[in-house]
Amino acid sequence: MATLQNKNDYNSVLSALTEYLEQNQELYQMLLVVTIAYLPHVKKNLSDSCSRVSTFAPEYIDLSYAPDSKIMSLFTLVNFMKCFPSLGRKFYRECDNNLIDIVIPYIKQVVSPAILENEIKKIEMA
Repeated sequence: MATLQNKNDYNSVLSALTEYLEQNQELYQMLLVVTIAYLPHVKKNLSDSCSRVSTFAPEYIDLSYAPDSKIMSLFTLVNFMKCFPSLGRKFYRECDNNLIDIVIPYIKQVVSPAILENEIKKIEMA
């Protein structure tokens, strides 16, 4: 099993994957549309979801259990936006307003703090 030996290996893989997704936009667009479909329509107070995402272990979920499916979709959204923020911004700039209405509370209350925390960790490790 191959492992990434250092930060440069990880960044190289991430850059190659970003380039591939930019050339095949329908792949990440479909992922984001499907992910949004599983998010409940909530306007405020997502603090419970935020804490559940930070402790979420996808290997232990039951996808037939609706709350697990919702957290899995939020977990996917958060991690996609951490790894590919420019692709996420591009998608949400161009997508339907009905999708934006559903996802904006999650972006503001869950995804943005997770991205900020991720960036702070990167700075601390440097």
